[in-house]
Amino acid sequence: MTEQLSTPLTHRLIASPLGLLFQSRLFERVKVATVDREFGVLRARAAADVAGTDVDAFLDELDVASSIDQSLRTKIARALKEHRSAKSRYESLATEWDEVFWGDEERSLDERTRLEKERREAGAAWLSPQRTFKFLSKTDLVDIVAFDAPDPETTIEEWGALSAADVYGPPDTVPEVEQSEIMRGPETREYLARFPSPSAYVDDTAYARVYEPFDAPAEEPLPTLIYGTGLAMACDSIEYWTEEEYVGRELAPEGYRVVLPVPLWHGRREVAGSYTGEPYLARMPVSAIELYATQAVETAVLVDWARSRGAPVVGVGGLSLGGIVTMFVAAHAGTWPERMRPDVAIPVAASADIGELLFESSLTEILGVTGALRDAGWTPELMRELDSLLAAPETPGLDPDRIFPVGGLVDEMTQYQTMRATLDRWGVPEENRLEWDCGHFGVTLRAMRTEEFQEFVRTALASPA
Repeated sequence: MTEQLSTPLTHRLIASPLGLLFQSRLFERVKVATVDREFGVLRARAAADVAGTDVDAFLDELDVASSIDQSLRTKIARALKEHRSAKSRYESLATEWDEVFWGDEERSLDERTRLEKERREAGAAWLSPQRTFKFLSKTDLVDIVAFDAPDPETTIEEWGALSAADVYGPPDTVPEVEQSEIMRGPETREYLARFPSPSAYVDDTAYARVYEPFDAPAEEPLPTLIYGTGLAMACDSIEYWTEEEYVGRELAPEGYRVVLPVPLWHGRREVAGSYTGEPYLARMPVSAIELYATQAVETAVLVDWARSRGAPVVGVGGLSLGGIVTMFVAAHAGTWPERMRPDVAIPVAASADIGELLFESSLTEILGVTGALRDAGWTPELMRELDSLLAAPETPGLDPDRIFPVGGLVDEMTQYQTMRATLDRWGVPEENRLEWDCGHFGVTLRAMRTEEFQEFVRTALASPA
């Protein structure tokens, strides 16, 4: 029997007619109301990764100073034991995976694909701990984020002196991109790309998952889309990665190469003791600059790599967090060498003013980011001192005719009305914009559920240079 990766049931349900129920303002309100509990469970999982099966160490990781009753201790002990087992299984499979996909151990395509299935199933059991630690969401033991907000005066002194060219300039060197062995997806050939990150702010390995038509010759030049994922996505460390389905596996069989970068501190790049994406939330605004700058230069490397493979057009896009990075690429890629500069930018549910976002977004308020900043002494006025690094400039670095934004008209999580004003100032044509009457999660669901988004992307990639 031929082994191949398949589309998870969750995505098939969302994409089905029944999924229309999720595409409503009511669902958006329910989703927003549960975000804090979901992130709290992730924080408990991150603490468990460090504590092992030691209940007291687990409580210390969560900064729980008060005593808890015996019945809750028993529940925690049981959850920690179950969690350790899930984590150990994933680590064992991940080690084997590295030996097979990056090393010299030869396996057939079917064997590699089967191993990938097992690894991602184990990753879901470890990294999606809603069942294991959900009972803690009914207590007040778990904070959403382990905050470490930096001091405003020190931060402004250090970062305020830097120009956008200093932070968002091209990489000094272009590292070699290594490709893993392939696996078989649903009509796709899938593999990992990795390279040492050229970012000045991290010492890390950059990863991206690549999707191509399964039967396409390896040397065939393919239109390429590099598309960034959203906040707190565990990417290909778990079974269901939304961007994989509605972008990667949707477009690749039609003759595209789709590259999904793993953001800094997410998925394979997760920091021990933090859940995927937590460091980005914990050290705002410095962490925001570091992540955007890092993903921007890594994107430049991937654009260069796609061109080296003969791509006739290279687009850069992304949703939410990935959309923000796309905006910074669109803003500053004009200073990059031509081979690193994308032809098209497709920011989806993005923001153009991070300082405003940190104090006005409902999401940053719910996750406690706004409160942590205020507690550290930050004000909107002080944040404005970093506008050169955290807000869109007056003019873009790409031709505005080559920018194709997607947004929700009532998306106040990313403050789309401010984004709209930036697009107007940049001169992005109205006909280049896809706008829906919905909020932030509504944009995601419409992108996942409707052919309109995929057709919009195809049109953008096919637009004349």
